[in-house]
Amino acid sequence: MQSAAGARMAADPSLVIVTAGATAQLVQVHHHGIPELQSHGESPESAAVNLAQDMAREIDGAVEDLHREPFQRALDNVNASIEKNY
Repeated sequence: MQSAAGARMAADPSLVIVTAGATAQLVQVHHHGIPELQSHGESPESAAVNLAQDMAREIDGAVEDLHREPFQRALDNVNASIEKNY
């Protein structure tokens, strides 16, 4: 198993996609590998934090590692994006 520091080093923040939201005051963020899970916020940072929270809930609710692992990798990417950009 990879350490938390190793996961952050292997994380790819460029896989986190920021687009315009439903209104001019909102932005939408999703992970390239899991586009169906999207979060909104007033800034890219707040939307990314919301996405990280949503992914953490998905990980907590996963019954098996096969479903948990892609979300954990995506969460590592989202956290790397937050650390790098905000």
